[in-house]
Amino acid sequence: MARVTLNETALVVLNGSGAGSAQLGPLTAREVWYPDTASVKVNNNPTNEAQCQIYKGLTATQDNFRDGTFSGSSGDASGKVTGKQSKGEYIFAVWSGGDAGQTAYLTVTGEKEV
Repeated sequence: MARVTLNETALVVLNGSGAGSAQLGPLTAREVWYPDTASVKVNNNPTNEAQCQIYKGLTATQDNFRDGTFSGSSGDASGKVTGKQSKGEYIFAVWSGGDAGQTAYLTVTGEKEV
């Protein structure tokens, strides 16, 4: 299998409470990810600075918590998502306290086998 650059982005529009979640992971059983960074941000100029928690695993539960930031709107990145990732495993970003209606982005970079 060839290794290529991983650079995937998912987005979510934050709800009326300024909360939302996005997830990214391999799409097929033959694809394997080796992420090194998960970045989060919100577009435009946010009024409220959202908090964002990063999870890696099958679900966004406390057992799969990797990192958190108080800069979930203005932007932040975490290197705590490393390790092999197969189909069915995801990197999750969960925002709270942001601006309703804003679009939030999760970007995962690293390498993937295809």
